Amino acid sequence: MSDILKIVFIIVIFLLIAKFFAFLLWILVPWFLILMATSLWYRYTRNKIEQKKKWILLELIPPRDIVKTPYGMEQFFSGIHGVVGGKNWLDRNIKGSVFDYFSLEMISQSGSIHFYVRTLEEFRDLVEAHIYGQYPETEIRQTADYINSVPEKLPNENYDVFGTEFIFLKENAYPIRTYVEFEKDAAIEEKRVDPMASLLEIFGKLKNGEQIWVQTLVKPTFDDWKKEAEEIRNKLFKRDKEKKEGLIKKEMVAWKDATRTVARQVIIGDILEGSSENKDDPRWKSLLDPRTVQEKDVITAIEDKMTKLGSEVIIRYVYLAPRDIYRADEIRKAIMGYYKQFNTQHLNGFQNNSRLTPGAGVDYWFEFKTLRNMYRRKEVFTNYRTRFFAQHSDVIPWLKPVFFERLPILNWLFIRSKPMVLNIEELASVFHFPAVTVKAPLTPKVESSRREPPIGLPIK
Repeated sequence: MSDILKIVFIIVIFLLIAKFFAFLLWILVPWFLILMATSLWYRYTRNKIEQKKKWILLELIPPRDIVKTPYGMEQFFSGIHGVVGGKNWLDRNIKGSVFDYFSLEMISQSGSIHFYVRTLEEFRDLVEAHIYGQYPETEIRQTADYINSVPEKLPNENYDVFGTEFIFLKENAYPIRTYVEFEKDAAIEEKRVDPMASLLEIFGKLKNGEQIWVQTLVKPTFDDWKKEAEEIRNKLFKRDKEKKEGLIKKEMVAWKDATRTVARQVIIGDILEGSSENKDDPRWKSLLDPRTVQEKDVITAIEDKMTKLGSEVIIRYVYLAPRDIYRADEIRKAIMGYYKQFNTQHLNGFQNNSRLTPGAGVDYWFEFKTLRNMYRRKEVFTNYRTRFFAQHSDVIPWLKPVFFERLPILNWLFIRSKPMVLNIEELASVFHFPAVTVKAPLTPKVESSRREPPIGLPIK
């Protein structure tokens, strides 16, 4: 009899659980369909607006001898940050508008190095004004898009391609190593360290037919990212949100203060009277602030990052070459080495996005290794060609990973890009004109200075 009761009990529990989920479906399914319809609407309206935009590609030919530090490029990023805003809730969620962005690109074609800025035509004057303002001798010219020099679909039977994107090791609040750190120990100009040197060295040694394209997408953003940074800083400070203390907690705090006072008297031989009256005493601070020097440096670095303007950034690269000279593994390690210069153990740094990198996390044949690696190669190359910028939906914050690019909810599995937040100092560190100390032979330079004609020159 007892066994029958157990079986009946299990059946009843099962039916109750099934009934609960059946009831829940009536709530979840309509909500899911609403989100799907909303996402489809975003996609339709956004594509409609994007097709109307006119993009141009500007080639930047830097001066021959640049004595400025990357601070000049930092000011450039500060200047173009002015495009942020201008899109209200109606524009974003009904009309399909998105915030504008720029693409900063460095490429090498068989060792010939070029710098580009891709921008909307309406921002051309803005870009040129801030480049000329910091580097007056720079030559800027509109040019045809270099990506059209290769087939639209790669890899193919003649060419192979490899590429990936970079993401942060930690949260956006933690900064990377910047050019300021590189220059701290450089007492004189000749000893200046430019992290760009290693990348241009790689670029300059490409064989005939090889190409490397590096793309830095920059979308100026508001200060929302600083809220997360403040939360992380407060956590490191152990500043919990203020709560009303109960009687027991007050008694425990008083007992702790009294114990600390007695301990100091026994060990050191003196006494600090009144725990609440002597908080500014250095001896109290040493007791109340037990953090290590490194922990304090982390907090200072996070606060320093928050003092400057920030942008959402996607950094990706592709390497393409004829199959007979293809050497993706060597190039991958070299480019990763360049970006690892900005990594620090206690702060932040770059790593490959494992969801986009061919071969990452796919080791065995039963994981469809060949098929997935081919898909990733094609995806990264297509994302580069289209300058694809994955943008979060702001409909429901906790569903941000699901609503990349405002696509239908089921497509989130195929959208793997993840923007980072860099401030203008960090941006200038990873993208700037090479300094005079960098001797890359195939980097284009302005051969002669541009000068205005002298005043009073007679005109026939």
